[in-house]
Parts: sequence; structure tokens; C-alpha cells
Amino acid sequence: MGKLIQMPALPLLDLAGIPVHADNPERIPLDKSPGFTADQIEAPKRPVRRRRGAGYISDPKKRKAIETHAEDRAIAHYESEGWTVTRLGKPYDLHCTRGAKVRHVEVKGTTGAPTSVELTINEVLHARDDANTVDLYVVSDIRVDTRTDPYTASEGEVSHYPDWVPLEEDLRPRKYEYRLPSKGN
Repeated sequence: MGKLIQMPALPLLDLAGIPVHADNPERIPLDKSPGFTADQIEAPKRPVRRRRGAGYISDPKKRKAIETHAEDRAIAHYESEGWTVTRLGKPYDLHCTRGAKVRHVEVKGTTGAPTSVELTINEVLHARDDANTVDLYVVSDIRVDTRTDPYTASEGEVSHYPDWVPLEEDLRPRKYEYRLPSKGN
């Protein structure tokens, strides 16, 4: 909330162009103050709130629907460019070949905005390995219908990062594994 403060109102009224009677500063003619008519004021529109980037989804069926939808979109993209695509899952999601060229694709799907994705340490190390050519393929703003069984994912905006190498300044630690000290007697 805000803070309640005491301050002289006259400077604020003057800035707002509201006339004040010099003989009676308590009497403020608000009906004579500049302003807007009700017709001039448009009802405020509710801002559309978008979820930030990727977060953990606890529902395994929803997670699977999002992951499969994102991978299907990525496969369709690479196949349309003449790549032969194989789903792997680990150590990366898609193995793509076209002639002698090989490309590894890390696919991320999220129902949130395209602002961030979660990566494992292995995904980062794999992408940073000079022996690998890695693309990052992100599908954000995915919609999931949880009324169907299995859940149905649709839509989504694609962000494609060919020859992707995650830079240190773009990574933010979110978890740590703490090794417990051995118990003493």
C-alpha cells in the first residue's frame, strides 16, 4: 500500500491547475477545475498478464503434452528444411542429419512467455562442447486442454536459436545441490 504523509496541498493544486481562493484556501472549487468529461474517459482495459518464462509444472500429463507438442513443432520445422530427425530425449532432444551435416536440437516448451527456459547442467555442457552443433528450439505460450485424455496441447510461438551456445551472462543459478557432511559420532 502507500504511506500517509502530511504536506501542503496548495503546490499540488497549483500544478494541477485547480484554482484556490486566496482568502479561503480551504474552499477548493473542484467543479471549476480542469478535467475530463465522462465521455472523454475510456474505461481502463485490464492488462493481459502473461506468465513469465518456464517454470516447473507438477502435473506429469500436462508436462508431457507440452514437451511432445514442442518437439512435434521442432520436428516439422527441421523436416521441412530437409533434415532427417530422430527423437532421443537424452543427452539432447532431437538428432538431425542432412547429408554429412549433424545437428543436435534442445527443445523447450512452455505455457509462459518467451523470456527464459530451464536448463540442466548437462544441457549447458553439451551445448558448450565444440564437438557439437546445437540449436535451441523454444515453443512458448502453449495452450493445454486438460479436459481431454491425454491432454491436448496447441498453439505456441517459436523462438529458434541456431548454433546455440549458452553464454555465462545469460545463465542464472536457480538450484544448488548440497552434499551433506558425514555424521560424526
